[in-house]
Amino acid sequence: MAVSEETPLLHARPKDKQNIKVGRVRDKLAVYGSFLGVFLASADEAIVLSTWSVIASEFHSLSQGSWLLAAYNFGWCVSLPVYGTLCNLYGRKNVLIGAYALFAAGCLACGTSTSIGQLVLARVLTGVSAGGMVSLVSVILTDMVPTDEVALLRSYANVFYVVGRSVGAPLGSYLISYMGWRWSFIGQLPVAAICLLIGLYGLPSLLNSTKTGDADEGNARRSIMGLDFAGLVSLSITTILLLFLMQELGAPPDSFQIPLSILVPAFCTAAMLFIVIEAYWARTPLIPLHLMKTSLGGFCLNQIMLMSSRSGLMSNLAPYLIRVKGATSSLVASAFVLAAVGVLIGALIAGKVIKRSKRYRTMTVIAVCGTVMTYLLIFIRWRSGCDLWEVVYLLPNGMAVGILFTTQFLGMSLGVPNENLTTCITTYYLTQQLGSIIGPAANVAVVQRVFIGKLENNLNGWEEKKFIGQILNDDRFVQSLPSAVQYIVRWSYLNAFRLVPLISAACALSMLPTVLWVKEEKLE
Repeated sequence: MAVSEETPLLHARPKDKQNIKVGRVRDKLAVYGSFLGVFLASADEAIVLSTWSVIASEFHSLSQGSWLLAAYNFGWCVSLPVYGTLCNLYGRKNVLIGAYALFAAGCLACGTSTSIGQLVLARVLTGVSAGGMVSLVSVILTDMVPTDEVALLRSYANVFYVVGRSVGAPLGSYLISYMGWRWSFIGQLPVAAICLLIGLYGLPSLLNSTKTGDADEGNARRSIMGLDFAGLVSLSITTILLLFLMQELGAPPDSFQIPLSILVPAFCTAAMLFIVIEAYWARTPLIPLHLMKTSLGGFCLNQIMLMSSRSGLMSNLAPYLIRVKGATSSLVASAFVLAAVGVLIGALIAGKVIKRSKRYRTMTVIAVCGTVMTYLLIFIRWRSGCDLWEVVYLLPNGMAVGILFTTQFLGMSLGVPNENLTTCITTYYLTQQLGSIIGPAANVAVVQRVFIGKLENNLNGWEEKKFIGQILNDDRFVQSLPSAVQYIVRWSYLNAFRLVPLISAACALSMLPTVLWVKEEKLE
């Protein structure tokens, strides 16, 4: 039997008022319990953001470490459009439970991986499941709570998402310090089990109703065939080619290389094919290009820029502190804590100001300027090495980013048509993940390329030049070399890293025209 998304389950009428009250309390608890899955999915992504260099170094594959970041986001991107169709076929509850189970399997596979290749594939599996754990909660809220509470609870879900991103990075660093990187994945299994139990016994069975009908195989087949397979394949190929292109730009000279003369045309062709398919071929496109002409397009562009700038800097933070300061994993974790606290403070400030003033545009402009200024401050103070206390710059930077997370999500949800809200939220999350792919991949590639060039020039004539591959693939290997060589490696890396905050500042500044262009919606 089909269930309309416009009819909240809490409006069903049990036999007596006591049952109504108990049912509503139970469903509210289930909704809040599902936020734990949102937190877990976003925290898992951030954990790798702070630990990828240590993990890749253990496999002696640091130059390929950016794949650990990109694989998760790739899985998330390609899975998001599929979840809507799966929900229509099998019901929201079943699909969400399946996502929890798949996430647990992915974490176990990550923790037991014996090579960088296995770990990358396991991260893809985890990303596929995490996309459903986040996006389906926003869809389920439409069915479970009264209409006047949906927007509020969606904002709560977004808070859990931001908190997960903030807490995951320092948590990953601490787990590596005291338990090892494998436990940063395996340790998530108990939380995933709790999410699975909440889904099984907390979510109402009515969420298993499907739009195609339980026995209508023809409708189910048409629903599957209606999925934009061509767009999905072209998006996957475009993303993979982009990752190979970024990897090639930062690859060591002695590694296997695909010529840029092949990669660049192939990537451009795949990207154009995806756009043509979405604009002229697909009946139900993955990215609704007609909606991208509205304010949604501006918000999505800003998410790509915001996540590229933020994740680009944060993905290079641990290698910087290790190579330049010889920092321990605990010290690296402390730096991520500052960034996390900043994001939380910024989100809280934004919530208070918006609640009182009913405005968000002015605060958004101030936050964009704040991110640019803090990135430039990091560039000026960190380009020749920094005192350890100067990691405090991550606090105001995180505050500005936390404000932008809140104001941009609110502006998007208020500015798009209500009938397309679920699609718009999915697209919004998709562009966040694209930014999380582009930022680390591009910045790591730039740093590696410049770092390689400086090492080759400065170690020319030195016997230690033969260790360049090991220096690139293990961020602590240099500590075993003579002090003169350590100085050269440190100086070479600083010359490469100084480009990172400049790229982040440019990405953040590019948000300003869109912020000024998009009309501010009234907050009732």
